[in-house]
Amino acid sequence: MNNKTTYTGIIPPIVTPLTSQEKLDSAALQRLISFDIENGVSGIFVNGTSGEALRLPDHIWEENMKTALAAAGKQIPVFCGAIDTSTSRVIERLQIIEECGGEIAVCTPPFYLTSFGQEEILRHYDAICRSTRLKLAVYNIPETTHANILPETISQLAEYDNIVAYKDSTADWQQLQRAMILLKDKDIAVLNGAEELCCVSMLWGAEGCIPGLANFIPGLFVQLQSACCQGQIQKACQLQEQINAIRKAIFVSGCWMAGMKGILELFGLGSRVVSRPLLSVTEAQLTEIRHILASSGVSL
Repeated sequence: MNNKTTYTGIIPPIVTPLTSQEKLDSAALQRLISFDIENGVSGIFVNGTSGEALRLPDHIWEENMKTALAAAGKQIPVFCGAIDTSTSRVIERLQIIEECGGEIAVCTPPFYLTSFGQEEILRHYDAICRSTRLKLAVYNIPETTHANILPETISQLAEYDNIVAYKDSTADWQQLQRAMILLKDKDIAVLNGAEELCCVSMLWGAEGCIPGLANFIPGLFVQLQSACCQGQIQKACQLQEQINAIRKAIFVSGCWMAGMKGILELFGLGSRVVSRPLLSVTEAQLTEIRHILASSGVSL
C-alpha cells in the first residue's frame, strides 16, 4: 500500500494570487506556498478549482504551475491540475505538465457537454493513463463537472498502476464511505475535498484532505489530521467545529471564491482580485470576514 503512505496529510488547493490586471502575482504565490510548507502541509495542489484554473488564460495556468513547482522544490509533492473538457485536451495538458517537470497530475472527468455514464468516465481515464508517464489523481467534483464518479467506478480505476490518489469533493458522506470501503485494500490514497467532512473522513481512514481553507490556516488542519490519526476524537471534533465556524467567512459575499481571496488579502498573502466577471469582496464584506475569523479564534 505504498500510495496510501506516500500521499497523506493536508494538501491545500492553492488559490492563484492575481494583480489588479489579472496577471499572476508570482511573488505572492511563492509567499503563500512557503507559508503553507512552514506550517506543516504534506503537499499542494495547483490549478484546481480553488486556483481558478478553468477561468484563467492558458499562459497563466502554465506560469502558475512552473512557479509552484519551483517554490515547492522537492520538499513536498505538487499535484498539478490537468482539468479540461475532453480527453484529448486533458492529454495536451498532461504533456505540458511532463515538460515542466511535474510528477503528479489531477484529472476530473470531461465536462461542459453532459457525461452520459460511468463507461465514458472509464474510457476517459483509460486513455489518459495510457498517454502519460505521470502519476494521476482522480478528482470527483460533480458540482462543477456534472459527472459523478461512483464508488464502483473509482474501484475499477484504482487498478491502474499510475492512478495513485482519489480526491472526493462530493460532500456526500454516504458515497465517500462506500468508496473508502471498496478502496480499503487497493493501493490508492483517498483524499477528502469537502471541508465539512475532514474530521469524519480522516477518523474513518482517509489518508488526508484537500481543504481550501488550508491555504490560510494550514496549522489548524494539520492539528486535525494529527488528532484523527491518534484517535483523539473529542479534540478532532472540536477542531472541526472551529473549521465550520471559519467557513462562514468565505460565503459573506455570496461567492466563495471572492471570500477566499478576501481572506488571502487579510493574511497579507495576496490581493482580493478574482477573475472576471466575479466581483471582489467590498471593504464592508472584508470587515465582516475579519470579524468572523477573529470570533472563530483566527489571529491575523
